[in-house]
Amino acid sequence: MKPLLAVVVGLLLTVGDLRIGNGEVQPDLLPDPVGWVVVALALGRLAHLHRALRLGTAAAVAGAVVSVPRWPGVIALRGVEDWLGVLSGLAELAVVVAILSGVMAVLPPRRDTARALRTTYVVVAVVFALLALGAQVSVALGVLALMAGLVNLLVLVLVLVFLGSVSSTDPAHISR
Repeated sequence: MKPLLAVVVGLLLTVGDLRIGNGEVQPDLLPDPVGWVVVALALGRLAHLHRALRLGTAAAVAGAVVSVPRWPGVIALRGVEDWLGVLSGLAELAVVVAILSGVMAVLPPRRDTARALRTTYVVVAVVFALLALGAQVSVALGVLALMAGLVNLLVLVLVLVFLGSVSSTDPAHISR
């Protein structure tokens, strides 16, 4: 599988949740640690192309480390699970920014699209994070945070579609 397609699959595993059960423990059947390892291995195959891709590899490894205790839903983590979620979100942000920065450097014809997606992703992620913090104070901000989360998911889908298209655009650079 081409490295960027593997990144897409890995990120889908990390973002997607498939939970079953109706009690305290609802394990996620889509293993986030496996998704992060897939992303790290795929980016490792591309790391020689640009330093941003090396940073993305490191961020994916960090995402894997942080996600291990969160899967399959360990009850003892109640005090730190929120912080692990924040760290996982930061790893995702770092990976997406690194990949898009690498695409900007390696594939000049795709630079403008990658830059626009990177900027949009970062802005939406920051707005979502601020609104999520504000949701602790106001229900209205909670509603806005939910909407920003949906927009964030939509932008991530656009990033994944873009990465899929880039993987087939220039095999000389991206499919090694």
